[in-house]
Amino acid sequence: MRTLFKLFVVFCGAAFLVITFFSVGFVWDAFLSSSKKDADPVIVSIKPGSSVKMIATTLDEADLIVGDFGFRLYVRLTQTGLSFQPGEFTLYKGMNYASIVAVLTAITTDEVAITFPEGLTIEQMAERVDMAFGAGSGEEWLQSLRETKWSDIYVFLPSDELEGYLFPDTYRISRSSFPDELTYKLLTNFSEKFSPELRAEIFRQGKTIEEVVILASILEREVRSDEDRALVADLFWRRIAAGMALQADSTVHFIVGSDGSTVYTSDTDRDVDSPYNTYKYRGLPPGPISNPGLSAITAAIYPTPNAYWYFLTDANGAVHYAQTNEEQNANKYKFLR
Repeated sequence: MRTLFKLFVVFCGAAFLVITFFSVGFVWDAFLSSSKKDADPVIVSIKPGSSVKMIATTLDEADLIVGDFGFRLYVRLTQTGLSFQPGEFTLYKGMNYASIVAVLTAITTDEVAITFPEGLTIEQMAERVDMAFGAGSGEEWLQSLRETKWSDIYVFLPSDELEGYLFPDTYRISRSSFPDELTYKLLTNFSEKFSPELRAEIFRQGKTIEEVVILASILEREVRSDEDRALVADLFWRRIAAGMALQADSTVHFIVGSDGSTVYTSDTDRDVDSPYNTYKYRGLPPGPISNPGLSAITAAIYPTPNAYWYFLTDANGAVHYAQTNEEQNANKYKFLR
């Protein structure tokens, strides 16, 4: 009996030590630890709708916390799980949970969160800038694009025309640093997403970043799913190699200023004389027609081989493929009537 009692005491003592150790460690991580004065900043991106677990994983992968249990426990105890804001944040290694959460949940009058979906043109992005920063700010941003030689700053740019290279994402921008901070973040994000591995593969294929971005900008506005983008990418590259016109409706929509919501392009629009008109001119247009996301860019680099030469999209967004012009005409009669 005494032996059992001693074992019980030892067990309780060990459990007490473990609990004490965990409690001290949790309190330290939650409230007491602090970053060094010379710590390098770490930029983390929180996407809209991210769960606490997703945010904790992002912080763990950035070495800002060790594991996610303690951070998630702190968020649960402080009931701050619904207060996290989307965007990019500057944090420092060694920050305690309280400081990290304070940064990630803060809404300041100086900062504005703005989201650009995939496939917008620069003009459409300017409309969103107007809504986020106030009337006239969109034109102010466009003017700043025209006045700065961005190609001197970002070597991947083929010119100072930025259509295609402003990466769609959610950004937090300081009003006092607008509009230049917005452009810097858009272009820097593109540079980071366009990884060395992607650039090496483009070089291996004998293509250029510009060619890939142009095709990706067309894919972004032609079809919706990742699977269809990869199939259509292969189809388009083969049409170019064979000397065939791309005949992409999205390029005509770009010329006439359409939002691209129509299923097909009118014969009148197809007759518009512009180098962007891929019904009249073969090969790629002279520049991107939208700002594509990573999915469209990846599809342009890693297309899915197939035997199709034609495709169309019906009113529901479904894509129908054909190997011959006769099959394509039959699909038009069946799906576009």
